Amino acid sequence: MSERELRRAELRILNAPFEERGWELAVEAVAEATGSHAAQLLGIGGPMCLPLNVFVGPPAAHRRYIENVDLHGPCNWRVGSTTTPMAIQHEADYARYRGSHDTADYDDAVSDMDIQYGCQSALLLDSRNMIGLALLRGRRDGATTSEVLSVFASLRHHMARAVRMQIALDGEASELMVGRFEALSGATLLLDRHGCIAALTPAAEALIGEGGPLLLRGVTVELPKRAENAHLVSLMARLLRAQAVGEVAPMRIGCDADHPRGQWRLFLTRLPDRRDHGLGFEPHLALTLKPVA
Repeated sequence: MSERELRRAELRILNAPFEERGWELAVEAVAEATGSHAAQLLGIGGPMCLPLNVFVGPPAAHRRYIENVDLHGPCNWRVGSTTTPMAIQHEADYARYRGSHDTADYDDAVSDMDIQYGCQSALLLDSRNMIGLALLRGRRDGATTSEVLSVFASLRHHMARAVRMQIALDGEASELMVGRFEALSGATLLLDRHGCIAALTPAAEALIGEGGPLLLRGVTVELPKRAENAHLVSLMARLLRAQAVGEVAPMRIGCDADHPRGQWRLFLTRLPDRRDHGLGFEPHLALTLKPVA
């Protein structure tokens, strides 16, 4: 590809946080720049398991594969071969993973969609969440060449920079929003679509940690009791999927020596979406805690 075409793709990526359909257009630009008939910007983790899934290229009939959570688990050699942030995996890595795992279900889906070749990189990765960019190439495109890998390696840096910019922009908006909740509710956390903390009030921050009703795990919060936490995660997933703006799901936590600071009433509220073309880092849920008298 020409230098001019590459610069055009870079500009499309860096403008993604600021434009309507910006991320879809950015992923399309990556596919076009690498001569790939499909590409994907994928988020894995949190209550929804697949909170982010920007997929361009294949027919709409393939959505049953693209949106199937089970096909993004251990059978998926793209997900399974991921290693460290910004590292690139391609066909050789996929083959090694297939050699030691049962990937039959994903292999069938890949054959139907004609995406058996390609490469990928995790832009953001921790023990609980991942956001990755993948080229999905088929028989017409051929296997990944050194030239394709070189273009992808360059573009993935710009994509990672744009994702971080989106997080920063949504974080600023979250901080402004949390001030209103502080005046109304006191101990409130704003959670994004990935289940991560977008912002929290000082009163909520004081409740996190040893002896408190909330535990911090990376950039997510959990309840100390496993059963209560599982119930909370299921409530979060239901409200996020239903998009039931304004719906409040209450639950009661604590009640014994595990919670020396007493019993609490927890309220989970679905917030209105600010837009439908972001990456899900803006607040989607408000989690409020109130002590039981």
